[in-house]
Amino acid sequence: MMNRNILFLLLIAFQANSQSIKATYTEKILKTIGKDSRNNSNEIKPKTFTYSYADKKSITELIPSQKSSIDTSHVEIGGRKLETYHQIVLPTINITFKDLNNKSIRKEYTISGKDFSAEDKLTEYEWTFADENTIINGYTCKKATSTKSLAPITAWYAEEIPVNDGPGLYWGLPGLILKVELGDYSVITVDKIIISNENIEIKEPEIKTRPVSIIQMYKNVNTYLDSINPLAKYK
Repeated sequence: MMNRNILFLLLIAFQANSQSIKATYTEKILKTIGKDSRNNSNEIKPKTFTYSYADKKSITELIPSQKSSIDTSHVEIGGRKLETYHQIVLPTINITFKDLNNKSIRKEYTISGKDFSAEDKLTEYEWTFADENTIINGYTCKKATSTKSLAPITAWYAEEIPVNDGPGLYWGLPGLILKVELGDYSVITVDKIIISNENIEIKEPEIKTRPVSIIQMYKNVNTYLDSINPLAKYK
């Protein structure tokens, strides 16, 4: 009970001081998700995202660093070796805005020249806490897990940074999430983090098209990519 009271006081102090957070996270893709999922960790370079938090709002934004590419592999059919092609399609814009005051989320996503927008409520992950610790970027982090996703989630959060948020879609723990493992598909890890009293404004991104739910947005992305190139896979 005492530890919880101390944590609560730290959270109040953090918010009262209007402290802000700026960080960068790196996402490493281990394999794609879908009917043709396969290990392709060498095909896609790690992606870097900026993260900013202030006044119970946050924004995570992709830093474009890699162009779409064609991967060539071989299969053998009837004694003949044939080439197969898989196009890795990467977004040029991938922004996630969260407002923890009303538990809402917005996404703006642009891929192959087409815009997609989403507006939804934050997912209640129903975290399960584990008695495990690790050090990430100098912070002692605790482990929590959830099954409310396409794959099991393992999150590592730092109670020293009493903000119930994290990169991208992830949030809802008593400390900033510094690492997320999405099954054996991807790993998101903080690279750098700065906490200051700087008064930064978290601006909601411009809505580029009619918003749908997060799930429907990704379905629309898949449908669009299939229509322009059945061999394309997005990440």
